[in-house]
Formats: sequence, C-alpha cells, structure tokens
Amino acid sequence: MTTRHDDSSGGGTNGRKAAIAVVVVAFLASATTAMLAFTASHSAREADAQKFAADTADLRGVLSEWQAQVDAVVHTVAADRPAALDALVRRGEALASWKPRTPCGQEARDNLRKAMEVRVLLLREVGSRREPDEAGVLATTLRECEANRGRDVTI
Repeated sequence: MTTRHDDSSGGGTNGRKAAIAVVVVAFLASATTAMLAFTASHSAREADAQKFAADTADLRGVLSEWQAQVDAVVHTVAADRPAALDALVRRGEALASWKPRTPCGQEARDNLRKAMEVRVLLLREVGSRREPDEAGVLATTLRECEANRGRDVTI
C-alpha cells in the first residue's frame, strides 16, 4: 500500500502568502499615490498663493496710479478735462490687456475695470455727486477670492 501525503495544506499556505503579498503591495501603492497627490496638491496651493499675491500687488499698483490720475483730472481746468478723461479711458483699456496669473486675478481685474469705467462716466457728468469706490471694489473681490480659494476643486 502506498501512503498518500496530503499536500493541500502547503498549497493553502502559499496561497495565503501570495494574497498577503498582493494586499501589502496594493497598500504600499495606494499610500505612495496618496502621498504624491498630497505633495502635488500642496505644491499647487503654494504656487497659486504666490501667483495670487503677485496679481494682488499688480492690481493695487494699477489702482494707486489710477487714483492719482483721477485726482489730477478732478483738479484740471474745464478746457483740459476732455483730454484728461481720454487718458483715463486709455488707462482702463490698458488694464484689459494685463494678463492675470489666477482666475481670482482675472475676476478682480474685470471688476476693477468696470469700476474705472463707472468713474469715467461719472466724471464726464458735470455735478455728479456719486463717487464709485474702486479700492472697495478691488478689496471686496480679493477678499471673496481669498475666502473661496480651493472650494472649486473637487477630488
């Protein structure tokens, strides 16, 4: 009579080891992917923050120049006023060609430009008492952008 050796227990052990190895490899791959995604996300947020800061600085510089030009127009004599207003219009049009680095910068640029256009229209109206607040428009837009940054991203 021949004795049969039952090798089924050895095959089961190898199968469990293979399954555990597959699970460990999958876990390591998943953890590595998560770390890479976090690092990329963090880098993107830092780059966006730097670009947003640059957009903000540029727009505040434009606003400062604009306010100085508006003050000059307000203090010009009536005969020179149309030419001074035309210079303001050109300044607003120049802002349209400025390339923002972020979507928030684009929104802030567009809102500032609209406020500038309103200012020119009101300066053309003699005796207009209403004063648009370009600085307020810019500050509000930038504040809203800062508060909502990253909320448009879905993972």
